[in-house]
Amino acid sequence: MEPSSVSIMAGLTGSLLGGMATFAASWLTTRRQHHTQTSIQRAARHERLYAEFISEASRHLVSAWGHEMNSPESLAEIYSALERIRLTSSGPVIGAAETVMQQVIAAYTAPNKTYEELQRLAIRGEIASPLTDFISTCRHEARTLGV
Repeated sequence: MEPSSVSIMAGLTGSLLGGMATFAASWLTTRRQHHTQTSIQRAARHERLYAEFISEASRHLVSAWGHEMNSPESLAEIYSALERIRLTSSGPVIGAAETVMQQVIAAYTAPNKTYEELQRLAIRGEIASPLTDFISTCRHEARTLGV
């Protein structure tokens, strides 16, 4: 083989390897960026869904202190949020959300409380939030997913 052929072959091989390395690095970077963006979007969707569920549960829990449930249809929005949580969330989050739903229903069946009773309970620190475990579980899930 001629020395000039060896030089040409070495140059072509070097160019080919350099091009492949550039392509691979670009592909890996793009793939990682897409994965990161998808994870951020998923976390934002979960956060909106969890916030909606928390808002609905809070509204119902406060309403249950002084009112009886007018009809089961009044739970439609919180039930809808629960079903969307079942669709997209982890088992522990689903379990915590189901517990909150049970507590909302139980709150409506409990005797109504007067403002004075609520004030006494609040002063003594006896009003526990049924949402605490749900929120804690959601935070744990977010940390696990690296968000």
